[in-house]
Amino acid sequence: MFVVIICLYSINIKQKGGIYVYTVKIIDHFDLGDSAGDIFQKSDTDVPDVILVRSSHVADSLISEHLLLVARSGTGINNINIQAFTENGTAIFNTPGINANAVKELIIQNLFRCIRPIEEASSMVEQLHGTMEKNLQETAEARRKYYIGHEIYGKTLGIIGLGTIGQRLADTCYHMGMKIIGYNRSFKNLSHVQQVETIEEVMTLSDFVVLLLPLTPKTNQLITRKYLKLMKQSAFLLNFGRGELVDNQALIKSLDNNEFAGYISDFPKDELQHNKKITLLPHLGGNTIESLTHSANITLQNLLAFLENGTVRSSINFPTVDLPFNSPHRLTFFFKTNKNLIVKISSLLNKQGLPILEMMNNNYDGYGYLIVNTDFSDLSVRQITSLIDIFSSMEGMIRVRKLDNHNGLL
Repeated sequence: MFVVIICLYSINIKQKGGIYVYTVKIIDHFDLGDSAGDIFQKSDTDVPDVILVRSSHVADSLISEHLLLVARSGTGINNINIQAFTENGTAIFNTPGINANAVKELIIQNLFRCIRPIEEASSMVEQLHGTMEKNLQETAEARRKYYIGHEIYGKTLGIIGLGTIGQRLADTCYHMGMKIIGYNRSFKNLSHVQQVETIEEVMTLSDFVVLLLPLTPKTNQLITRKYLKLMKQSAFLLNFGRGELVDNQALIKSLDNNEFAGYISDFPKDELQHNKKITLLPHLGGNTIESLTHSANITLQNLLAFLENGTVRSSINFPTVDLPFNSPHRLTFFFKTNKNLIVKISSLLNKQGLPILEMMNNNYDGYGYLIVNTDFSDLSVRQITSLIDIFSSMEGMIRVRKLDNHNGLL
C-alpha cells in the first residue's frame, strides 16, 4: 500500500525542457520506473511535490498550499485525514480492488491454518530423529494421531462485507464445497451467497467469520461482546478489514471464556500479543509481488493523468472528470458546490476573450470539479496570473490550476 502526495507550485518544481519535474520524497519502497528523471526527481526535502509511502500515516503537517494529490496504492484511507486534505483542495486517490486476489488467497490460507495443524506437525518432525529400528517417516507417522485436523468441505463461511474481496472469497470457497452466508449494508445479487439481514445471523451460523468492512465511524468497534458471545465454540474469527472493527478487550474476554476457538488478524495490536488463541499477521493482505506491482502501476498512471491533464480517476473526495486534452491550455477548478460558480467562470473567460473549447464538470459530496480547455496564447504571464487570482478569490473556490499541453496532440 503506497501513499503519494503531490504538490504543484513553482517553489518546488523544476523545469526540464519546458515540462514540470516533480520532487519526490520516498518513505517506503516504490519503484518510479521510467517516470524517474523525466517527470519525477527523488529528494529528501521536507516540502516535496510527491511523497511515496506504503502504509505509513500521512501527517497533517504535510498539508500546505502546494499539495495537489494524495494517491493511495490500496483501498483503505484511514491513514489520511480526508476532511483536512479536501478542505485544502488536495485530491485523494486510491486503487480499490487491486489487491483483492492477494487478500482472498491469504484468507483462504488462514482458513486451513485454523483447522489443520500443519505448522505444529512440521515443527514436531523437525525435532525427530530416525533410529535403526524406525526411519524418520515411520517415527513421524507414529505421532500423527496428535495432529488430526478437520476439512473445509461442508463448513459454513460467514462474510461480513461483500465488496470485491468478499465476493471473490465467496466464489472460491463455494467451489471448495463450503456454504456461504454474508451480510452487507446493501443487498447484492450474488449467486453463491445466502445474504442475511443481520450480523447476529452470521455470527451464530458460521464456522468461520471473516470481517472485510472498511473502517468508518459506524464500523469502529462494531464487533463487541454482544456478537462474540453468539459464535460457535468451535468457530474462528478472521479480521482482514481493519483492526479497529473489533473491541479487543471484549475479544480477549470471550477467548478466555472459551466462547469461540480463535482469532486471526492482519492488524497487530499490543494487547493481543502472547495469546495462544490469537494469530497476528504484519498486514500481509496485499503483500505479493503481483499485487504491489499492479497497484503501483495503476497509481502512477492515475497520478500522471492528474498532474499532466487534471484528470480525476478513482478519487474518494474529488468528482470523476476525464476530458481529452486537445487544446493548448487547460484550467481546472475545485470548489464547494455552487450552481452560480460555473456561470461566473464562463462569464469571466468570455469577458477576457478566451475561448471555451470544451468543458466538463461533475459534483460529489458537496464539492465540484470543472475542467475547461482553452487557449492562453494571446495573454502575457502577468495577465494569466491576474486571471487565476480572480478565479481563486471567487466564493467557494478552493483550488485553481493552469496546465499546458505538452503531449503534442494539437
